[in-house]
Amino acid sequence: MIFGVYLAQLGFTPFAIGIVLTATVLSSAVYTLIISFIADRIGRRKTLVFFALTDFVAGTLLFVSKDWWAPVLTGIVGNMTVGAGEVGPFLSLETAILPRTARSDRRTLTFSVYNLVGYGASAAGALLAGLQNSVGYSPLFLGYMVSGLLGAALYSNLSSRVEPDPGVARRSPLSPRGLPIVARLSALFAVDAFGGGFIGQSILSYYFYLRFGLDLSTLGAIFFATQLVTALSFLLAERIARRIGLLRTMVFTHVPSNVLLIAVAFAPTPLSAVSLLLCRQSLSQMDVPTRQSYVMSIVDEQDRTAAAGLTSATRTGQSVAGRLCPCEPVARNPVGRCGRPQARVRPLDLSKFSKGPSTGGTRGQGALNGARDATG
Repeated sequence: MIFGVYLAQLGFTPFAIGIVLTATVLSSAVYTLIISFIADRIGRRKTLVFFALTDFVAGTLLFVSKDWWAPVLTGIVGNMTVGAGEVGPFLSLETAILPRTARSDRRTLTFSVYNLVGYGASAAGALLAGLQNSVGYSPLFLGYMVSGLLGAALYSNLSSRVEPDPGVARRSPLSPRGLPIVARLSALFAVDAFGGGFIGQSILSYYFYLRFGLDLSTLGAIFFATQLVTALSFLLAERIARRIGLLRTMVFTHVPSNVLLIAVAFAPTPLSAVSLLLCRQSLSQMDVPTRQSYVMSIVDEQDRTAAAGLTSATRTGQSVAGRLCPCEPVARNPVGRCGRPQARVRPLDLSKFSKGPSTGGTRGQGALNGARDATG
């Protein structure tokens, strides 16, 4: 949340901030793409530990230097999240691991709880970011360092059950059946992510910082509330998916959330803008656990790491296009220009889902033209 504001306080121009955020997202996409092909060969635990240690290195760079190059290098080296939720190699590997820990009929609930915990932790981080006015940035960067070390310790103690079945590491990353499924889903998710790239959390915080002159304490409270609302929405998403199916849940929550996002641009006061943002956040991320559960339900076990990695990498990479230019318009009329493209793109994306069934049945009939919607 603080990254865009921190860059602005270091003297970065809006365009330069957009470039740094773009480089941060792009590096995450590259890492995710790489692990899609090698993680099962070198071990999922080892891969997770490695990237946790890169977070430690990134935090160290921010802690020891206030020069312009430190945050730039941090964005490239670390796995910093500049959007509303987790992206990168951690998400991809954990998405592939989680289905091994739960029955198929509880898969969506598992992803909902997983995302609830993640967004809940993000909410706590947003609240702590508000302490910057009292303690400065250094303690926050120190906390980032410590979180990297703690993550490495926790990942190193994971059970051997997180690793793929024997023999998977010696085969190609995607089976002949899985390749067309992942290709179609990746293309679809790329369109969705292009629209989402216009409005990342860092850009939203930068918008409120410029438009209403809010300080980091206030921004911390705002994004604590948004992340908390988002976290709670995941449990509701699972219940909705059980009633109407995974695909319908993904579709029917997108349009109203984007209407609310556009309305934020025209809110005359901070209170009305925050109220609209909270309403938007109660809907905008309901597709996250349902999308993860859907992807894992239609590919075989041996394809899950590659499927999670490739679909995530294309989403992350395509969102780069949405981050290339928004920071300059943010300085004049931020969400008014960034929100509209997203609202146009997402209905185009989601309409493709309607070609297949949205309730019922079995796995493995194809990604978009025949896969039945497993609501587990």
